[in-house]
Amino acid sequence: YPFSRSLTLLLIGELDAGDGYGGKPLPFFKNYYSGGIGSVRGFRNASLGPRDIDNSFLGGNRKVNGSAELLFPVPGSGPADRSMRLGAFIDAGQVYGGSEKLDLSLLRASSGMSFAWNSPIGPMKISVAWPLNNKPGDDIQHVQFTLGYIF
Repeated sequence: YPFSRSLTLLLIGELDAGDGYGGKPLPFFKNYYSGGIGSVRGFRNASLGPRDIDNSFLGGNRKVNGSAELLFPVPGSGPADRSMRLGAFIDAGQVYGGSEKLDLSLLRASSGMSFAWNSPIGPMKISVAWPLNNKPGDDIQHVQFTLGYIF
């Protein structure tokens, strides 16, 4: 939602659920994942939710994610130049598996800053994030980078 010619509020919400056919569980290759630059920045990609005995990330059959980001021009750039933008954001999300109840107290959240550039080779985005409620064992990644389509 554009507040003005230079300020934009970006709101994203995801609520996903899946189940197998005939009362069977969702196949593991269809699991949902969360964490990383496309969902909850500040946590390593696909690192939220259930883990197996080896501490590997399993994903789950339900996912909740939300993000709010205020985008604004890079200081010194012209008011019409929207190829480079800065952002301040807050993200939250979690993945739940099998019989695990949807418990919002398990949500992980982060806040931080982002820089997006529509470069000649494609859109680039770098985010610096700080988890707000990480727990022991969470896989933290403060700086994240992506090249390609930016949501």
